[in-house]
Amino acid sequence: MYKKGDKVIILDYNNKPLIPQVVAEIEDVCGPDRVRLHLPDNACCLEFTDRFEKIDEKTYDEYLHAVRTREKELPVDLQLDIRKFATKHPRRRKDEILHMFNQDKRYVSTINAYMGRVRMYGKENINERFLYEYKEALYGIIKTRTFFHELDNDIPIPDVDL
Repeated sequence: MYKKGDKVIILDYNNKPLIPQVVAEIEDVCGPDRVRLHLPDNACCLEFTDRFEKIDEKTYDEYLHAVRTREKELPVDLQLDIRKFATKHPRRRKDEILHMFNQDKRYVSTINAYMGRVRMYGKENINERFLYEYKEALYGIIKTRTFFHELDNDIPIPDVDL
């Protein structure tokens, strides 16, 4: 029934596609009812054949693109010792640096929460208020990281889609 290279979508226990959708490629057929799947994150797993269904190449590419978008790299919290950082930059006030640092932490937290909700519920099920907070956090993270990048070139400015 299934052969190596077939594209499949993973089903839940009600035989409906998982939300958000997860696709895989059959890497090896291990028996009449088990196969080894190659997942988008390069992991592999053994799975019973009743837990997925075959899909066409176009659908596979569409869902794979959605998976890649969901797994886009998130901004990482800045790990700074504020006192040492402030002493290296005496022209900036310590409270200004601390304020930007706290803003950055809040923005990273909002972005991570949004990405977690997208993974759990899908992008189309995010309410407008939270979407607004997420977009505000994207603009904010660029502002805070630009501020810190001007003080220390080792701190990267994230590449986010606005």
